[in-house]
Amino acid sequence: MATKAVTRVPSLDEMRVEDVMHRGVVSCTLETPLRTVARTMAARRVHCIVGVGDASEDTTLWGVVSDRDVLAAAAVGDVDQCDAGSCVGTDFSTVTPDSTVRDAAKLMNQHGLSHLVVVRAGSDRPLGVISTLDIAGAVGGVPSAAAPRRATRVDQLMTTPVVTVAPETPLKDAAALLVERGISGMPVVRDGEVVGILSEADIVAVERGPVEPSRARALAAMFGGVELPDVIGRTVADVMSEPAITVATWQSAASAAALMTKHGVKRLPVVDNGRLVGIVSRRDLVRAFARSDDEIQRDIREEVLSRELWLAPDEVDVEVEEGEVKLTGSVDSEITAGVLVSEVRKVPGVVAVDSTVVVRS
Repeated sequence: MATKAVTRVPSLDEMRVEDVMHRGVVSCTLETPLRTVARTMAARRVHCIVGVGDASEDTTLWGVVSDRDVLAAAAVGDVDQCDAGSCVGTDFSTVTPDSTVRDAAKLMNQHGLSHLVVVRAGSDRPLGVISTLDIAGAVGGVPSAAAPRRATRVDQLMTTPVVTVAPETPLKDAAALLVERGISGMPVVRDGEVVGILSEADIVAVERGPVEPSRARALAAMFGGVELPDVIGRTVADVMSEPAITVATWQSAASAAALMTKHGVKRLPVVDNGRLVGIVSRRDLVRAFARSDDEIQRDIREEVLSRELWLAPDEVDVEVEEGEVKLTGSVDSEITAGVLVSEVRKVPGVVAVDSTVVVRS
């Protein structure tokens, strides 16, 4: 009898708030009529609205208006006499995108909160919201929103098995392996764990003189019998780059691309529970970005507009032609307009974004 494979759910200590939060915020100012707040909650199907500023151009965070605040105001008085600033009674706390989901869960539990406002470190400008439902989805290994995630995952792109080398391997042998396999780098592994990366750049850096532009010719010249005192007796551990920048199997292609750009690397070891399971390169990511305009448009509508930003279908129009995206429409705040463009740029296949989205007055 065949045994059904069990998909491993990442732990809450592995996941970051940015992996599960809703990006962008549904916001209001201090003077927004409470009836307008309630109407927005119902239309967007959200349980809270983030309060920013005392004017439309001010993005300073001052609180959260929840559905409980609306309920309390409706129970004791005339809703038409209330505005967002006067009725807010829900405590709020903030968390940064790089905090772990477990830290967010602890903070919610400690203060009895159902939502946390996500802000960049050292700033009070809101980037999004993480809710108890988002955390429940993380615990269960399923998205908290109705629309499924369709972003391409790293484990769909990675190469396996991986050519690896040990820290104690002689540098000459490691260089020969690179040339033999026709690869430009490989993970350095000890007992199944990645301890560094050895690349052609690390090896070429050992040679003090100029080298041929071709990787294969350069390495062959360095290790083809020419005596190089700087190389003799050296091991991989002497020149490898450490610590290694890795990516988890469940992370998206966009996340992997962002890591490569941030750290200036061409490949990322893929790990599952700390153990090496594959490697993803820039070339692998190209496959994820070679997508049709229809696929790109679908992901923008379902993943970015609906799931992450809670935008209604008629608020922003999306056109895609040869990977170039044109956005038109209107949103509630400058924050949402900025996050919209930022998130659309991360969608695999997007090569440019032209946005004329305006902020509703």
